[in-house]
Amino acid sequence: MAQARRNLSKALASVDVVVEVLDARMPAASANPLFEELRKERQRPALKVLNKADLADQDVTQQWVDHYLDTSKFSSALPLVGKSKRDVRKVVQQCQKLAPHRVDAIKPLRLMVSGVPNVGKSTILNGLLGQAKAKAADEPAITKMISRYEVNDRLVIYDSPGVMWPKVDSIDTGLHLAINNAIGVNAYNIEDAAIFLIQKMLEQYPGALTDRYHIELDGMDSVAFIEKVGDKRGMRSRGGSVDFERAAQLVITDYRQGRYGRVSLQTIEDIV
Repeated sequence: MAQARRNLSKALASVDVVVEVLDARMPAASANPLFEELRKERQRPALKVLNKADLADQDVTQQWVDHYLDTSKFSSALPLVGKSKRDVRKVVQQCQKLAPHRVDAIKPLRLMVSGVPNVGKSTILNGLLGQAKAKAADEPAITKMISRYEVNDRLVIYDSPGVMWPKVDSIDTGLHLAINNAIGVNAYNIEDAAIFLIQKMLEQYPGALTDRYHIELDGMDSVAFIEKVGDKRGMRSRGGSVDFERAAQLVITDYRQGRYGRVSLQTIEDIV
């Protein structure tokens, strides 16, 4: 982590705009405070890319966009779908507005693309590069070191590693990251993460759970709901009882695969 911090700080000296890729469904939890700290130390503007916007609640996403625009004139926000070439092209356009003085071959626009594991950073980077130079994978910490790409005579892109900060500041943030597969499976309990997820869903999007699993929710808490999912899917342990761990993994996987539709697990009110 100390080495990653030094490398990031050094690279930022040669960067005009920091592009931080966030998960639109949980922008605050997927934001690395290390990136924010270092880019402010270097006085670099930031473009907050709210990726996977097609899986997030549109109204909530707009609130996040407004929040990032209001909190600092030194930042902007862009919701997009990383797999869309049209959307990814908007990244450079937005960054150009944040660094209007970098316009030609003498002063090319220099971007650093950053983000915690599994927010889709590599997919967006590949779209910016026009080819799959950055390895995209659904597991933490694929990119290990900062890489520099000269896309053309007007654009240079730095790819920063998908590192985590030394200490997650709250259990809430840690569980969000676990749900999003941003931390290793040995760092959290899958059952706790599933209970947290389903509680959020019961509070904010109960209809999505009903549509997905066809389970009546009357008086049901998150534990009872997960047990019911396991029962309906025939997930049994050797003794015949519901295999809660398997059911927990199922509801987490359904979320990660976007099977609940457009849902946002964090709102602006969560950080106020």
